Amino acid sequence: MDAGTSQSGQMSAALEAGAGDELAAAPLNTKQAFGPIVFAADAAFAAPLATALRSLAESNMQAWPLDIHVLSEGMDEATKQRIAGSMPENSAAIKWHSIETLSFASQFATRPGVSKMTFARLLLPRFLPATCDRALYLDADVLVLDTLEPLWDLNLDGAVIAAVPDYCLDRAAAKSSPAPETSLSVERYFNAGMIFLDFEKWRSERISERALEYLDHFPTTEYADQDALNFVCDGRWKELQQTWNFQFDPSQVIARTLREQNLKIVHFVTNVKPWRSGSLSPNVGFYDAFRSRTRFALTHRERLSSALKRVCSRLVARSALLTSMKSRVRSIGQRRSFRALKVNRGFDHG
Repeated sequence: MDAGTSQSGQMSAALEAGAGDELAAAPLNTKQAFGPIVFAADAAFAAPLATALRSLAESNMQAWPLDIHVLSEGMDEATKQRIAGSMPENSAAIKWHSIETLSFASQFATRPGVSKMTFARLLLPRFLPATCDRALYLDADVLVLDTLEPLWDLNLDGAVIAAVPDYCLDRAAAKSSPAPETSLSVERYFNAGMIFLDFEKWRSERISERALEYLDHFPTTEYADQDALNFVCDGRWKELQQTWNFQFDPSQVIARTLREQNLKIVHFVTNVKPWRSGSLSPNVGFYDAFRSRTRFALTHRERLSSALKRVCSRLVARSALLTSMKSRVRSIGQRRSFRALKVNRGFDHG
């Protein structure tokens, strides 16, 4: 695809600009056994980000201090300090990289409830050192439950990235024609909430630039940059076991699944987020156990308010269900009465 005078032109300029002073302040060891690990979040995702970072640190104590990079938008210094203070002492060095997503993504659409920060993944080459050969990207709506060390020993077999198939969209991608859910046709479809990257190949194959070119042509593609990355990485990614990016239905209980599977990373991919006040997720308590160890721990009043909202939501849902059931029963009764009437009329004419 030809980028032309487009959003990808702005992207290319941004990639060539480098990371400036922030990157200069983040030197990297010449031989790196573990890291860097990159997140992207805006101010609205400060609490989930702090919780994800806390779970990451607690599960990877052998790799302290962790090399963490956060691409952020709209976060003031107080919020950054609060997030950093949520980590165990000496567990990580966090490098903050402020970006303006609208400078290159203003014309790109996202699904309802999805922040423009989703496009920050495409800026990774700008913020990581040229000496970086591998990196791990994680969405902020995850919990890390086990060591990530095996990833750094992973043989990518020539692939650009390693990822986990999307638990819904991968099935759609298996169709012979382009899937309406993705607006593209690929062999397999991965979830971009966890990507392990070979940066040398990422740069040499111009993954970021080509993804932007795709978005220039299809700015309303349903799954935004995830669609774009699947397009440009088609046939060039290594499949990981689902435990590395465990995606699940809103009704699934993670604590129960943990007893059956060795989950590494759990990803809250649906709109039923366990940290939202009044959430009906069955994983509210599981998630809050991690959040309570951050500086975003809920107060007693906030917990009561959330519990009350949850009760009200359940009552509303139950009332709606009862109304629906009553309506269905009436409908069935009316159909039966109508059939009985037809039968009786039949006898009368006989």
